[in-house]
Amino acid sequence: MSNDHKDHEEEYMEATKEEAKNRSPEEKQGIQEPRVTGYKPLQLGMIIFVILVLVIVGFGFGTDWFGIFD
Repeated sequence: MSNDHKDHEEEYMEATKEEAKNRSPEEKQGIQEPRVTGYKPLQLGMIIFVILVLVIVGFGFGTDWFGIFD
């Protein structure tokens, strides 16, 4: 490649970078990071509920609450 072509390529890259910086979020194209806020309150409540049920059931089997083991 000639130096003239490389100079033109570098100039184009700089212009493209500047254009991308100045573009508003609505105009950006391509894959973007999703906005993640963590678990929703309902999901968090369900997870806590399931963990508590598993702990209570495990404790129940361990102390023979259910009368399964004579």
